[in-house]
Amino acid sequence: MDSPQREVDATSGNGMSEDIRPTGWRAWSLEQVLVLGGFVSMVLAVLVLVTSDPSFAVGLVVVVIPGIIFTGLLFWRPRPWTYPIAGVANCLLGIIALPLGLIGALANPLVGPVYSSVVLATLSILLALPAGIIGYLRGRTILRQRTLAEGIHSLQGFAAIALVALSIGAIAAGGLAYQSLLAPIPTTGPPYDIAQSASISILAENSRFSPSSFNITAYTTTRITVLNEDDAAHTFTYVNNGTTYSHDLLGGSTTRFFVLFLAPGTVPFWSIPDQSAGMVGNITVNSS
Repeated sequence: MDSPQREVDATSGNGMSEDIRPTGWRAWSLEQVLVLGGFVSMVLAVLVLVTSDPSFAVGLVVVVIPGIIFTGLLFWRPRPWTYPIAGVANCLLGIIALPLGLIGALANPLVGPVYSSVVLATLSILLALPAGIIGYLRGRTILRQRTLAEGIHSLQGFAAIALVALSIGAIAAGGLAYQSLLAPIPTTGPPYDIAQSASISILAENSRFSPSSFNITAYTTTRITVLNEDDAAHTFTYVNNGTTYSHDLLGGSTTRFFVLFLAPGTVPFWSIPDQSAGMVGNITVNSS
């Protein structure tokens, strides 16, 4: 009598033959790639910050260590639980910066290299954290497993590509704005007979001033630089010692002027055509 034979399915759980299973980077999932992308973004943000201020080096290197450990573990021995842990580890810098004004800093490219690090830290959150959660769900078979190629051509893949492109554009635009801010004042204009002692940089965007409040010391000549990123023109209008001063902020241009306050107090400023829409702010004049 013939013994019953059991047919062995030579395919894996996802329907792919074991002997043609992808190897190397082709075996990665989109979630692994995005978690790795979050790690790269965080490392770049750290490098930018350390380059601009080496005193941050020790603290920022400590922030990167968990990402190194859990990203390595994710690719060496991927398990469902390694995805969310690696996802959180790879956006620690952004998470720490959230209560310190990360979102607000995104609206002010005039802070120079710090703006690039802010964009990169935000990108690390948007790439690594969702990928960590989705990777866990796929590992627990709550969501269907996908190959890397399938993931790239999915909505998640397109969204990730768009986020990276948007971040690159923001960093480039921020760099141009900062370079414009640092550009020397044209020598063909009217000369100033007072020396600059302090400087303030302001961004006019979406009919708002950023920052909308700042401090100035009395009896200190302060140069104020306003970059208007709106197409529409605004003004920077304020009253000093009973006299109203108004500086035109043409669309897409940078305007510089000097102020000197002789008494401490609060000096409101506004844009004449947009005051009712909320384009206002306050200068706090501190005693010398």
